[in-house]
Amino acid sequence: MFSRSLWVMMSAGLCMGLAGCGHHAPKGPNLAEVHPVRGHITFADKSPLKGGVIYFSPVETTTHGKIRYEAASLIDRDGNYTLGFNGNNAGTAAGEYKVTIMPREMNELPLSNSNRIPKKYQEQSSTPLVATVNTGDNTLDFVLN
Repeated sequence: MFSRSLWVMMSAGLCMGLAGCGHHAPKGPNLAEVHPVRGHITFADKSPLKGGVIYFSPVETTTHGKIRYEAASLIDRDGNYTLGFNGNNAGTAAGEYKVTIMPREMNELPLSNSNRIPKKYQEQSSTPLVATVNTGDNTLDFVLN
């Protein structure tokens, strides 16, 4: 109970610090335009990842003078994700990203198999996953070995 309250307060503070809470990407003249990103995550045996979270962290935080920020998505029970900021599913800016995939810290899906995610995918320093987001719609699927 205490840790959940602490998490809610920290999330609220983060939201206020990053352009206000709500389901909108941060706005500003120096922020890069976002493009839709969705995909599907499976294990090598072709079974879907059920639960967890995926993060796209920009390799370079600016491009053409515009700021790029980290985007994330919860992964559903079928292995699907739709990337965004603060749960808005809007996507992220074009460019190259390091991709990490890990179990959720709280509220993991019932019957989740996210405990099967190999450790190498859970840290930026060890993940082999790199993705390029292009202008327009993007479908980026990943297979975890």
